Amino acid sequence: MNYITIVDDFLREYPDYKHDIVNFNKYLELQWKNSLADETLCLLLQGLNSQFILNSLIYNVETKKYKSKSTAKRYATVIGLFFNYIRKTTDIDNPGLYAEISYDRLRENAYMKRMTAYIENCGQLAGAVEQEALNQDRVEKILEWADEQFEMKEWADSTRFKKAMAAIGIKMMLLYGITYRELRKIQQSDYDDLYGYIKVNGFDLRLPPKLAVQMKIMKRFMSENMILNDQNLFFTDRSGQPWAELTSGSGIPDYLGALLGVTSVTSIIKYGISQLLKAGLSDAVIKKMTGASEKLIQGCLIYEDAEWKRIVNNKIAATELYYEF
Repeated sequence: MNYITIVDDFLREYPDYKHDIVNFNKYLELQWKNSLADETLCLLLQGLNSQFILNSLIYNVETKKYKSKSTAKRYATVIGLFFNYIRKTTDIDNPGLYAEISYDRLRENAYMKRMTAYIENCGQLAGAVEQEALNQDRVEKILEWADEQFEMKEWADSTRFKKAMAAIGIKMMLLYGITYRELRKIQQSDYDDLYGYIKVNGFDLRLPPKLAVQMKIMKRFMSENMILNDQNLFFTDRSGQPWAELTSGSGIPDYLGALLGVTSVTSIIKYGISQLLKAGLSDAVIKKMTGASEKLIQGCLIYEDAEWKRIVNNKIAATELYYEF
């Protein structure tokens, strides 16, 4: 298959990644010293390794095509996805590179670990590396911590109350992908403690039983202890002061840091949005419900192959008459 055809097919499926693919192709053409339409280019692709891709990123940073850590991280992710696409849709054989891209990212020889190490230590790139969504193991650890905050239902201590309120906020971010900005707007009247629903940006969302009970406990405690504010906001401190605009006011970054060594609230929100995407919700619905930007939603679109296989097969199995075929 012609390389140009592969690129065109990939960009039809992932049109938002054109900028990064164009930059990679310019570096590839520079090293190839020939036309990318040349049929023999596929032989070169069989010998590429992650160092070649890292060199392409370094070249693009040094030529000022990428000036921030976030855009450089996106480039690394997109090119990894591109070679995964080549692996799945062509007969171009490069097991070494495919294996590196597929490895768990915590392994020393993992593709993304090498790319991220360069990005984090590159003085030419501004800002911080954009946080990825939390994985399942970390989410389970957070949920365990969150439930522990409700073992004691009396929170005379302001710190314990703050932790319990943060636990509810974290759960809502993980479950609904709601941004901190939108979470702060939720009023006590948005929570229906009889039927276990929460209203978020016009959506009546059913709460899981455990979270519904925890919110009911919290709402009752706030009512009994006259924890009120003029806006009737749900997320407050022990004195009724609403959460501040900065996430640090909620205590969430501190609790995450102590629990996981990660302080980014974005990593929680990305997990929630990724779950909504896997459930089949459209970008437009997610944007309206969560308050997330298109850029943030797009940053949740890249999954591991095994995950995609499970998601797709689960959806196919849910189609009408599936078991009649």
